[in-house]
Amino acid sequence: MRKLIVIAVLVAGCGGPGGSGGPTREPDDYTGCATDEHWRTFDDQAEFAIVADATAPSVTTPQNGVATPFATKPMFTWSESQALAGMPLGNVANDPSGCPEWNTGAITTAHLPPISGEVYDLQFSSGGTVFYRVVTTLQEWLPPDTSNTSMVPAWPAFKGKQVTLKIWRMELVKNDLRPGSDAGPFVALTPFSFSVGN
Repeated sequence: MRKLIVIAVLVAGCGGPGGSGGPTREPDDYTGCATDEHWRTFDDQAEFAIVADATAPSVTTPQNGVATPFATKPMFTWSESQALAGMPLGNVANDPSGCPEWNTGAITTAHLPPISGEVYDLQFSSGGTVFYRVVTTLQEWLPPDTSNTSMVPAWPAFKGKQVTLKIWRMELVKNDLRPGSDAGPFVALTPFSFSVGN
């Protein structure tokens, strides 16, 4: 019995895949062609992330440090990296044969055709804890009023918070991380933060 308790404590204290303290919270929202298989890949690769501003996604709107009134939801947009702007709809082909789940804000967790291209993991935290997570193939996200995948209400969860946003990026080939050091995952060293009013 004592051995089981020790093992349970050790597993609980690892802080994520590989003991890295990386992302472990299941996403609250999937958009574009993202599925539940992609967040697992992010979590599996978290300990190998390249933390550097030059290769990580960079938030383009809203402005860093801005105070946002709760009544006005911001549209979050980001570049692929500092050198590559990318496209608002991302670079994953969204035709019905390869991405039947295509949408700009709805859940789908079935086994769907594998995708290739850039996938993003948006992690919103307050007080050092991730409270909302989005996995997407798009390069824009407007917080919905209600979450598609969890009991956490989307935009209301931001109310009155000082928020830090980390965006992770990786390039997939048929749902697997593309081989090579330039496939990611990448995350910025410099934090992006904003506040939301009451």
